[in-house]
Amino acid sequence: MLSHFKTLISILFLSQGMSSGLQFLSIPSSANDLIIFRSAWRNPSFLNISEKSPELSFAYGKWFGETENLSFEWQGKIRSHSTGIAMRYVGINDIELRDNRPSSDPLGYYGAYGVSSKLATSFSRGNINYGFAFQMISMQIYQDESSGFATDLGISWQLSEKINIASSIVNFGKMNSFRNERPVLPTRFNNILTYKLNRADIFVSYESNELIEKPIYSIGSAFKIDNIFFGATAIMNDDSRMISSGIGINLGSYSFSYGFQYGNQDIGFPQIIDISFRLP
Repeated sequence: MLSHFKTLISILFLSQGMSSGLQFLSIPSSANDLIIFRSAWRNPSFLNISEKSPELSFAYGKWFGETENLSFEWQGKIRSHSTGIAMRYVGINDIELRDNRPSSDPLGYYGAYGVSSKLATSFSRGNINYGFAFQMISMQIYQDESSGFATDLGISWQLSEKINIASSIVNFGKMNSFRNERPVLPTRFNNILTYKLNRADIFVSYESNELIEKPIYSIGSAFKIDNIFFGATAIMNDDSRMISSGIGINLGSYSFSYGFQYGNQDIGFPQIIDISFRLP
C-alpha cells in the first residue's frame, strides 16, 4: 500500500526517492527568476536594492505535474543592507490514494505540499557583494511531514564594468525524519559568469544539485528596452533540454511579468506571473 508515493513525487518534483518532495526548493519562485538569471533565488548576493522605496511582489503559477506555486516577497533597505523577506507554497491537491488491488474508485484523496519562509540580506565591500539567507522549511505528503532549515551563501565580484563572476551554495541545511528517513535537501552549487553588452546581460552558468547526478549547464541573455524587459535561457542536463523565457513591463510604481519553461519532459508547461509595486 502507498507504494506509488515515490513515483508520484518523482513526477511532481523531478527527482527520485523520499527526498524528492524537497525539490520544490529548486523550482523558481517567480517569473523574474525565469527571465533574469541574476536573481537572489540563485545567489543571495544578487539581492541589490538600489531604490529607496521598498517593493512588494506576488507570484502565482503552475509547474510540472500541475503543481501550484504561490509566493510573496518584500524587498527593501534596512540601514545600508539590502533585505528580502519571502514566503512560498508549492503543492498539489486531489492525489488519489489507492492500495495494490485494482479498483475503479480511490480509497480517498490527499495533498502534498512544501512551505518555506526566507530572510535574506546582502551588502557590498568595494566591488564585491556578499549575500546570506536563512529559511525555515516544512513539507507534508499524505499524513507524513518533516521540517527543517537551510542557509544560502553567495558572493558576486564585479571584475570590470562589463564582467561579473558569482558563486553560491543554496539550500544547505538539515531536515527532521520523514517516514523513518531523513530527507536530503537539494543543495545547489552555482557558478555564474555575466558579460554586459550594451543593454543586454549575457551569462553562462554551471550548477550541481545534491539530488541530481549530472551537472546543469545554462546559457542565456536578458535585456531591457525602455520599460520592457525580456529574457531567455537554455538549460541542459544529460538528456534533458529546457528553455526558460519571459517578458515584463514597468509602469511607474507597478511591474508585471510573465515567465515560462518549455522542455522535453512532456509532463506539463510551467508558467508563472508576477505583480510587483513600490510602496510609498
